[in-house]
Amino acid sequence: MIKELEVKDLRPVAEWLHQMNEEDKHFVAWLASDPKEIFEQIWGLTQLNDPFAFVAWDGDEIIGFLGILPFFEQRVCRLLGPIATRQESFIIEKLWQKASLTLEMYFNAAKMACFDVNAELLAFAEHHEFELYNIEKTLLLTEKAFTPSFSSSSSIAPVDEEHYKELDALHPDGAYYETKQMLDLSYQQGNRLFGYFEEGELSGYVYLETILPEEEGEICFVNVTQGEQGEGIGTALLEYALAIGFEEMNFSYITISVRETNRAAESLYRRIGFEEWHTIYAYNKTIEKQPPPTLIH
Repeated sequence: MIKELEVKDLRPVAEWLHQMNEEDKHFVAWLASDPKEIFEQIWGLTQLNDPFAFVAWDGDEIIGFLGILPFFEQRVCRLLGPIATRQESFIIEKLWQKASLTLEMYFNAAKMACFDVNAELLAFAEHHEFELYNIEKTLLLTEKAFTPSFSSSSSIAPVDEEHYKELDALHPDGAYYETKQMLDLSYQQGNRLFGYFEEGELSGYVYLETILPEEEGEICFVNVTQGEQGEGIGTALLEYALAIGFEEMNFSYITISVRETNRAAESLYRRIGFEEWHTIYAYNKTIEKQPPPTLIH
């Protein structure tokens, strides 16, 4: 049975989603990592006027989920799922059908991303003619495999509001965090935003985020001004952030993602010691509005 997510079911659903996202086969992007954060994320979906989250039940057992993470101004949403553990193709299809009305009412496009081992979701995307717009590799570096360099880090310092305009000019358009979001998040415990400064001007930055405290960190962004690329700034920023992550934040491993087409960046990451972990397939679906039924007189 497919039902709208109810407040009374938030805790078991959040725990179930956390377990699912720990498995590569069921991993979906944009779902929070910690059960408490997942709880808050899906609680927000229950506070909207229309249904934005759906749960598949077999008696009292959860066997599927699909959430719609809205960006109303852009008329775009990110799909948290669909996920299913039984009769996967059938349940995924039923969840999609339940969500279709909300999607048609509010959005022009829906985005979805998963690991390459999620065969059921890849088949679902192909069946519904989702457009594959990006293939991104996730690379991983363990604390034991990291060898810090002894190059000077005197040019690297935290970035604050004073350098917002320079940071905004460096930050890529369409990134999953806008510049202000990234800057605000950098002030939270467990996150760090560092810049490379030359004569007081920002030449590059790196943003490191905690995924699991004292276990997993992620380098979400590293960017260098176009005129300074190839000068070792990116390497210096990465190695500095990695040293902070392993030595001060006690991460066991740190990940970084790179587009499959960005061979130069991947080569740099591999030279530092990163190794391939997963490949994420990202899809976009244009939402087609269904015409109203024809009335027969």
